[in-house]
Amino acid sequence: MSRGWWNALWIVLVCSSLACSKPEPPANNTAVADDATGGLKLAPPEPGDADDDSGKARVSDKSRKSRASAGIDDTNPFQDSAKNSPIEEGAPRKTLAGRWILVLTRPAQEQQFIDFNTGIVAVSAGKGADADGVLTAKWTAPTEVLPPAKLVSSEINNKSIHLTFDIDGGSKLDFQGTLKDGVVYGNALFGNCLPARLLPTKAETLDDFNVSPEPTDARELSQAFSKKDPKAALTALAKFVADHPQSPLSMMAWETSIMVSAIQDASPEDVEQLIADYDQAMAMWGSRLQQTLQGNIGIILAQTKYNPDFSLKFVATADKSITDESLKDLKVQLKTAREGILTVQALKYVELDDVDRAEKAFDFLTKLRGKNPFDPAVLYGLARYQEKAKQTDEAIAMYAELVSLPMLEAFLQRDWAQKTDAPKRDLPSATLAKLWEAKHGKTEGLDEFKDETYRKRVVAFADKPSTEAPAGNKLVLCELFTGSSCPPCVGADIATGALEVTYPKTQVIVLRYHQHIPGPDPLTNADGEDRFSNYYHGQGTPTVVLNGAPVNNVGGYLPNSPDIYRGLKNLVNQQLDSKATVQVGVNARVVDGTLQLVANVTGLDQLGDEAKDVRLRVVIAEDEVHFLARNGVRGHEMVVRRMVGGPAGVEPKDGKLSIKESIPLADLKSSLATYLKKYEEDEGIDFPAKPLDLKRLHVVAFVQNDESKEILQTNAIAVTASTSTASNAITPASGKATAKKTQTDN
Repeated sequence: MSRGWWNALWIVLVCSSLACSKPEPPANNTAVADDATGGLKLAPPEPGDADDDSGKARVSDKSRKSRASAGIDDTNPFQDSAKNSPIEEGAPRKTLAGRWILVLTRPAQEQQFIDFNTGIVAVSAGKGADADGVLTAKWTAPTEVLPPAKLVSSEINNKSIHLTFDIDGGSKLDFQGTLKDGVVYGNALFGNCLPARLLPTKAETLDDFNVSPEPTDARELSQAFSKKDPKAALTALAKFVADHPQSPLSMMAWETSIMVSAIQDASPEDVEQLIADYDQAMAMWGSRLQQTLQGNIGIILAQTKYNPDFSLKFVATADKSITDESLKDLKVQLKTAREGILTVQALKYVELDDVDRAEKAFDFLTKLRGKNPFDPAVLYGLARYQEKAKQTDEAIAMYAELVSLPMLEAFLQRDWAQKTDAPKRDLPSATLAKLWEAKHGKTEGLDEFKDETYRKRVVAFADKPSTEAPAGNKLVLCELFTGSSCPPCVGADIATGALEVTYPKTQVIVLRYHQHIPGPDPLTNADGEDRFSNYYHGQGTPTVVLNGAPVNNVGGYLPNSPDIYRGLKNLVNQQLDSKATVQVGVNARVVDGTLQLVANVTGLDQLGDEAKDVRLRVVIAEDEVHFLARNGVRGHEMVVRRMVGGPAGVEPKDGKLSIKESIPLADLKSSLATYLKKYEEDEGIDFPAKPLDLKRLHVVAFVQNDESKEILQTNAIAVTASTSTASNAITPASGKATAKKTQTDN
């Protein structure tokens, strides 16, 4: 069994964001593909997220020093000598009285698990005449693997305990457990619902201990994941759950077994028995976790495209079994899973000679397309029906969507590759070329048709244009930091493009700063890199900043773009009614190939002491660049080409704030070409193309408070050069733009 098994389960169950990481030598510059939630809500913080977004468990420098002085090596998570463990040894406790460590066992990164020792729960008898036999809980010695938490309620009944915490950032942690053999086994709802425990301790603080160790059985599970042969993997996973029946990692072992069995097309009877055994094994972790696993299995069956009849019946049963109100989001995911299973079923029906069934499948897929316009399986099913029905024009149009829209054909290839016994199919690109040539007698014109399809369909989900904002209102400046080789940037690229359809530039202005993340990007320049790295301290793409405030959870692929758009639109609408305290005037024109611009700010006297912190920045952006990027995006709008006066901007002088510049467009083009040439030389690559037309431009001026990062007002003006600035000096370079390899590259 390869890592693909584990990666698939990881994507399905535990990932919550998508982004490409900023390259940090000598690490590989690779994108991380996770599961998109589709919204822009602030995600529940993971353990270890208190100070950064790395997702890795961290401890304070003070704790590190304390453990180092005690001779504890943090690089070795398997130290289990008594002096280095906070877990109490001896006879198992028979009551809940005493101190307990709340341990959340969660994934930390690919194929790695961590026991997050979040803090100590002290359970003691209540005080007063009426307190006999009553136990109360107190939260003490919290560690830094969890954001600051406050215990807001506790219910302790005999051997059962229920704790509720408020977490900084607006999220909650809810733990439920029951005492068994001296350990409180239960589950915690914290983003996901996963196994959690209260482990006995006599320690009053965890400062001298490793609060984020790897579980001692994690390596054994990792070895089972690494089995290349599916039968060997299933044997190893079965051995793990048999040898470690009380391990919190057994949940992942069981679900991986079910996933592998489904991919291998095990019989429904075998899968059903495996699910029943899993449910029985997890009973010790509580009813809420048992309900969660039912939902997880339904999602796994949908993702693996297992036997549709069996999967539909199971999902219906699982939906009824989830009665805990806190798991309502899981029921929503099950609804999506059901649609996925029905899609698999419909795809089989469109291939049948049964006309009635095929038509019903086509009708179902048509309705589903209205809800999910970029689902590649749905589009393929519609195209296949139209192809078989000799509806050539309609089939060409549908196949063209699959081929021209970012990464949809690649998604199909990945899905088809999951089933080794799947029927052989032609790729949509091959079928499209065949149909086009059969209709037109030649392939000429097909590329133009694909470009037209892209422009027509990629932002078709956008709402109709908005009305003008009242005079004096603050414009919303949306800054997107993206990369043309960044797959999970596609969702944000398209979503912000949809914003430009909905809002005029008197309401919303979008600027795109391209980055060499995760690979070379010919639309990048030094000013955009500085803005991202030095001003906003960005680490990954995509990053969206609205009027100086970063937005969470914008990563995703094309199917995620409508949800990302809706989230951004809600945030934009919240800001459109704001009144501006300052106004920005901007004027620009091209005279004899020279861009002449002037920008000035009025109303500085209204800012008081804040005036000293504001800076005026002026950006030259190219309206649209036609360039087929590695991630499939064909049109790139409002691409930042230069920050006039530099990324630092201009500060007020004598109570005035203005910029006046004359920039020969040929010089601007030459400086961009020089930057790209130097990047090629430094990285040992060749860009296949260096788009530098610079004919249709916008000059965008904005005022920003460098202390708070708030953008106070923005304005823009369109400028058109009389002739294109493109010349033979910037013809596309030969070769392929591939990141220079390091010693860590595979």
